[in-house]
Amino acid sequence: MRWYDHYETLGRHIDSLKEMSPGRRDHLVRGIQAIMQRHSPNLLDDSVIDFPLDSARQRWYDKDPYLWLTINGLQQAGPDLLETVALYLEEEATALAAKSA
Repeated sequence: MRWYDHYETLGRHIDSLKEMSPGRRDHLVRGIQAIMQRHSPNLLDDSVIDFPLDSARQRWYDKDPYLWLTINGLQQAGPDLLETVALYLEEEATALAAKSA
């Protein structure tokens, strides 16, 4: 089981990044990173050394350094930050759906 499977909304949106266009995914990753920076400025600096880097275990997000950093950073985040990111992703998905309608 993946760590983000414990968070329904967040997990669904993280999974959706896999099949998303690179431009849309990059936009969302930049947004997540901005939230992380505002909410927990030292999160990545303090925990990056603990991030898993297993070249034999190629997860779908391991190929993109920014996505890898973001998802592994979120794994170290507290519940408040995870909820904030989940709300951001939900709002972005709703806005995209409204534009497409």
